[in-house]
Amino acid sequence: MTRRILSAAALLCVLSVTAAHPVAAAEIERVVSGLELPVSMAFSPDGRLFVAEQHRGDIRIVEDGRLLPDPFAHIDVVDTFEQGLLGIALHPEFPREPWVYAYYSDPVLRINRVLRIRAQGDVGGERESILDLLTTERGYHNGGDMAFGPDGMLYVTVGDVHEEDRAQDPNDPGGKVLRVAPGGSVPPDNPFGADNPVYSMGHRNSFGICVDPASGDLWETENGPSGDDEVNLLRAGANFGWPEQLGPGGLDRGYEDPVLDFPESIVPTGCAVWDGDLYFASYADGAVRRLRLPLQDPPVVEVVADMDFGITDLAVGPDGALYIAATDGIHRLGERNPASIPGPTAAPSSALPWIAGAAVVGLVLLVRLTGERRAHRQR
Repeated sequence: MTRRILSAAALLCVLSVTAAHPVAAAEIERVVSGLELPVSMAFSPDGRLFVAEQHRGDIRIVEDGRLLPDPFAHIDVVDTFEQGLLGIALHPEFPREPWVYAYYSDPVLRINRVLRIRAQGDVGGERESILDLLTTERGYHNGGDMAFGPDGMLYVTVGDVHEEDRAQDPNDPGGKVLRVAPGGSVPPDNPFGADNPVYSMGHRNSFGICVDPASGDLWETENGPSGDDEVNLLRAGANFGWPEQLGPGGLDRGYEDPVLDFPESIVPTGCAVWDGDLYFASYADGAVRRLRLPLQDPPVVEVVADMDFGITDLAVGPDGALYIAATDGIHRLGERNPASIPGPTAAPSSALPWIAGAAVVGLVLLVRLTGERRAHRQR
């Protein structure tokens, strides 16, 4: 396994970020509370927000800023570790095609599955299973985020279920992003063949996938084993290297490099393209980061919001605001192109002992604060 080795200057920069995370400048308002671990969001064209509650297995609806009292649908799920109701998406022609898609851990079959539920107003009706995936027995790296691309196909993230060799087998769904038609069939133009749902491979534990509505680009966030968290620009047939390659430097070995690599773990989660830039969230430090598009060399990344809660997903609402799912509810970041938090500056050498000590303290606190997340989102 190849892993990038940090230079002393890069390590100093990492330590300064860990020790002195700046205070947020962007204004955030909480829209909805009373949800139990909301992990995935999807807006309908009429403004209703569909929200997945991971461990409860409920799909809830928020309408006009109010959480409706009855769930749209309940799905029985395995509700421990990284299992549960893990992702939702709406058919791209919703409500004319009134399907709500759900990725969940089935407690009877003990596998991850994708089903779709026909919406009848605010109530779910007929259900169809469209994909049967991998075992849930090991509890971790189940993936589960989904998004429809501009081609009308459904893109599904599947983790390696703690069996890393799956990620390098093009005929195994583990450690992949899958591409299927809305009914679950395999499109004939898929990169690995007309009977193979795999779109890209070499992934470890994907937490987020999103689409740039202007360019059609697909973005994915991915958690490394103990660092080397990635933001990837997906490409048909690309191999992102896990478990043979961590971080950048794999191009000469036939692997796709990540656009961003975080040597220290931030636990990146949901993403969304908002006002022309890519925004992605993180669970470990409760930050929303912006990646400037089009990409620059080197890429420009800024923290634009900072919260006291782990963030699980982002979505752009019909009102043009960015919505944030966090462990305490749903929030709204209403300012477009919010002012970024100033980035860290290199610390003088005399500050290094203080920075290193603060980093150790910060790491201890991080472990404590993210204990629940590591129970069901194990790195």
